[in-house]
Amino acid sequence: MSEKGLGILGGTFDPIHLGHLHIAEAVYDQIALDEIVFIPAFVPPHKLGQDYAPAQHRYAMTELAVRSFPHFTVSDMELRRSGVSYTIDTLRELHELYPERKLYFIIGADSVAQLHTWHSIEEMLELATFVAAGRPGYEGVMDEVVRHLGKQAAEHILLLHTPEYDISSTEIRTRIRSGSSLAGLVPVEVEHYIKEHGLYKKQEMA
Repeated sequence: MSEKGLGILGGTFDPIHLGHLHIAEAVYDQIALDEIVFIPAFVPPHKLGQDYAPAQHRYAMTELAVRSFPHFTVSDMELRRSGVSYTIDTLRELHELYPERKLYFIIGADSVAQLHTWHSIEEMLELATFVAAGRPGYEGVMDEVVRHLGKQAAEHILLLHTPEYDISSTEIRTRIRSGSSLAGLVPVEVEHYIKEHGLYKKQEMA
């Protein structure tokens, strides 16, 4: 049985964009993973009350985006679970599905300093190695991890230098409403899907 790991990239993917794909590629290459699974969230806790595309559209766009990457897959486990998505539930389920595989949970390096506020973070760090992807300069955040969670927890977090892509889903939604081009921001297939289904046309709620 291969000892290579399974990378996990969760998010709203509202919509998925080239920044997500490039960061996943960088992590895949640097850690030599078997594959990376993209997991669209049903209702991310930090997005409650906001206006975002229905889950089935975000899942479909993610599938289209990864289609040309044989080492990327998409899982609907959080959509099937429905309700609020907590990472700990996803990691528990993946650990049960793949008990022999090492899990690598990919986050942005800018999130590391707040990990101590995450639901069941201690158990999460036991279930998976956290891969904090971002530009150089975030090394100092590990001091925050040690201060709040201890040195042993910090050993389960890997800082990985990846290229920085100045792309945000919020910017993409704004450009869609203004009729601006999405060239260089999302895969062509995703752009076509957005147009075909008329997504993101209405004004977002504050």
